[in-house]
Amino acid sequence: MTIKMVCYFGWIAFDLRELLYPVLIENYVKAKIMTITLHTFCMFNHMFKFLLINYMCETVTTKAKATADILNRLSYVTCDIEIRGIISQFSLRIVYAPLRFCGIGLFQFGFKFLHGFISSVVTVLVIILQA
Repeated sequence: MTIKMVCYFGWIAFDLRELLYPVLIENYVKAKIMTITLHTFCMFNHMFKFLLINYMCETVTTKAKATADILNRLSYVTCDIEIRGIISQFSLRIVYAPLRFCGIGLFQFGFKFLHGFISSVVTVLVIILQA
């Protein structure tokens, strides 16, 4: 998943370069309009896939936290000692080892990663515009 995110970043940066070069340097040459259209479509496709993966990771993590809260409340309701022990063991497992989608242990996928990714793309965009 981490390699896929790196590839999406590279592809989006490449698509931005291919979009802006004909617009800013060649001043809308008619032969480049098809290239602009193609790279626009590819860029939106890569951005959609990237957003979808991060949204799904954030949603699953949020639902796992909600499940942990429900299990914690459920352990106080039941009167059976065996079931209470099983629920408390599972609840402790969720609390001490929460569900996270991490990229090589360096960062966690989700909205925070999405914010950092967007700031990186904007940085690349500024560099491309300055070149």
